[in-house]
Amino acid sequence: MPPSSSLQATAGVDKRRVAIVFADLAESVRLMQHHESDAIERWRRFAAEVREELLPALGGRMVRMAGDGLLMECAQAPAAVALALRAHERIATYNAGRAETQAMLLRIGIHVADVLFDEHEAYGNGVNLAARLSSLAQPGQTVVSDTTRDELADGLHAELEDLGLRYVKHLDEPVRAFRATPVGTAQRPLHRLPLPSQDELVPAVAVVPFRALPAEAEDDMVGHALADDIIAALSRHAGLRVLSRTTTAALRHGLPDLAQVHRLLGASFLLTGHHYRHGQRVRVSVELCALPSGQVLWADTAVTEVDALFAGQDELVPRIVAQVGQQVLARELARVRGLPMDTLASYTLYLGATGLMNSLVLSDFTRARTALEHLVERHPRQAAAYAMLARWHVFRNVQGWAPDHALETQAARDQARKAIDIDPHNAVALGVEAMTRLSFNDDLEGARACYLQALQTDPQDSYCWAGLSAVHSHSGEHTQACDAAARAVALSPLDPNLFVFEAYAAMAALGAGLHKQAVTHAQVSLRHHALHAPTHRLLIAALWLDGREPDARLAAAHYVRFQPEATVGASWRAKRGPQSVWGPVFADALRAAGVPP
Repeated sequence: MPPSSSLQATAGVDKRRVAIVFADLAESVRLMQHHESDAIERWRRFAAEVREELLPALGGRMVRMAGDGLLMECAQAPAAVALALRAHERIATYNAGRAETQAMLLRIGIHVADVLFDEHEAYGNGVNLAARLSSLAQPGQTVVSDTTRDELADGLHAELEDLGLRYVKHLDEPVRAFRATPVGTAQRPLHRLPLPSQDELVPAVAVVPFRALPAEAEDDMVGHALADDIIAALSRHAGLRVLSRTTTAALRHGLPDLAQVHRLLGASFLLTGHHYRHGQRVRVSVELCALPSGQVLWADTAVTEVDALFAGQDELVPRIVAQVGQQVLARELARVRGLPMDTLASYTLYLGATGLMNSLVLSDFTRARTALEHLVERHPRQAAAYAMLARWHVFRNVQGWAPDHALETQAARDQARKAIDIDPHNAVALGVEAMTRLSFNDDLEGARACYLQALQTDPQDSYCWAGLSAVHSHSGEHTQACDAAARAVALSPLDPNLFVFEAYAAMAALGAGLHKQAVTHAQVSLRHHALHAPTHRLLIAALWLDGREPDARLAAAHYVRFQPEATVGASWRAKRGPQSVWGPVFADALRAAGVPP
């Protein structure tokens, strides 16, 4: 991504973080050349409808109309995507009764950024990038940036497909782009690993990070922090299934139809709220409702101090947790500290580093390490930064970016052990220790023990359930592997990292001989994140073992272009141990499909 604008607001100029929407009329030159008066008349009527009907309904604003382009703003990404999808529908009505050569179609780009506005215009890199993104769209399509994608829930606000890194005019570095289409248009898995039957009977709770009013970036972190603590406390109860904060984060920008939320999340209860911060004091309003009816079961308002929240000394979170427990389970739950950082500023940096790491764009990924190392220097007795730095080294290895595999593995273990020394119950650190034992040392039983210990600390950790599924697969315990993978996916249905859990589900299905299911899960994973190297390898093997040799060879050719240094040995070097019952088959499939040895 290009660097954010460094422009500062001056007299008569307002700086706001908004979703910029640029709509371009496709093939406008040809339309004007052959159907000038008709095209102009239809375009003007359409633009008037957008300005007077579509934008007001979504709280948006027309910045300017220039010839065959519309520049618009919305306060948040969900509204911007809704605007784009409705605009495509509306302009289609202007094509009725006309030949295909006279059809008007839009190409729309959306980018969330800090933008400078005066009375008539918008300025800055964010505006330029929105226009560049529209050039990546085909007629009738919408393409959004990664910062826009971060504020959207796939399958809820739109169907989102990762287009990977794309070069655009006048930018030296490629941009990460996603295609957004109406909900229901994407192909969903025909084969799913079923959730273990005992989990289907357990009530699920979704905790949405509380919204800051007014919306300020630093204050927004308080809402995430409250959600983290509430989720950590609720997760300790075996009678509840609690969805991860990363799954529900996109919902804080506005809830669509509650029945749709219920269907996608599989949750029976939804906890939402908002907060006002004044100095150190925070006033919080919270509401628990049943899904899909939306019936309010409990609501309350309370005041706490920011420092007390991060020190674990406030009574707000225990009070909320007790009420949720009473309403959902008719019993009180004990609070467990869940915040990974003990100050608001550090927590903000921690979340930012985590987002950069999970993007898997090499430049962002590298910056994440710098941020995490800075946190380690700032908080040498905090386990969270060491644990995430350990995960960073693991990700670097599995993506094939590490120049020295052995050194990277040792770095991951060193950081994980530092975290465990500080906090023996840190689930992230235990999960990383388990991952290194499994992936790089063929220590299945040691990995199993670490994952089980981590899940005792945090029974809702999707990464640990996913990793445990891999342990089961390599141990020949395929039913347990599929159950654990299904649990990881079910805990994080809207999580931006769902691609990781779908990849583990693909691996579990592949180990169980369910090749069609493995193909489906791998394809879903890549639709969410086209840069995840392990999923490409899983897809190649699954296609080959499913008897789809031409498709496997095409996937292998794409993978080798994407990862020129890819080899079978690098792909499977740690999974050829004697306890891996299907590793050799996987490696043979990669070789046969055309991955270099």
